[in-house]
Amino acid sequence: MVDTVRVYVNGVQVEVPRNAFVIDAVEKAGFRVPVLCYLEGLFEEATCRICVVLVNGRVVPSCRFPVSEEAKIVTEGDELTRYRRTNLELLLSTHRVKCWSCIRKSNCSLLEVSKQLGIEGLPVCSECPLIGDECLITKGEPCLGPLTVAGCSAECPRYGAPCVGCRGYLSDPRIWEDATVELYRKYRVDVKEIEATMKFFWSNLPERLREVVTKGGKP
Repeated sequence: MVDTVRVYVNGVQVEVPRNAFVIDAVEKAGFRVPVLCYLEGLFEEATCRICVVLVNGRVVPSCRFPVSEEAKIVTEGDELTRYRRTNLELLLSTHRVKCWSCIRKSNCSLLEVSKQLGIEGLPVCSECPLIGDECLITKGEPCLGPLTVAGCSAECPRYGAPCVGCRGYLSDPRIWEDATVELYRKYRVDVKEIEATMKFFWSNLPERLREVVTKGGKP
């Protein structure tokens, strides 16, 4: 007979094996928490701290924190959202955001978590289905995907039309520099066309970002 403990997830009572983790109880109770580094049976380091929950009032990573008898687990709340957003923003601040050349683009777990938490930081390229030589930029098209906030499921390039930036621009200068110097110029995309397309929706674009495109260097 399996030794079990009784816990409460958002008030819902469930029984789980005594050696289970909090995330197991959360899932059994029918709830979900955002996860990033959690890969059951493969990676057990709990490094991203995106799946944090409250256990008896204490913030813990649900993927590695063990259950205990009568534990009270809370999966949502302002405090937890703040922790998750802060942790994800810290990860994005050091992430090598070059989605246009990433082998995991269009199947990116980082993108999904960013959407869940409402955090800007990844470009349309991260969800574009076009890969390799199919990418519109590699064909010289002035696509704003590398500079545009993700979240539209890449509707423009999905149907063969360059992204015109209708979701707004990314504010991270690193991305602008990489896109301009390493991508647009590599494929000889006319920067004047890029600038003209930018003005279509981005009339309030900060000058420091506009200069990256026109000068091809750091703002």
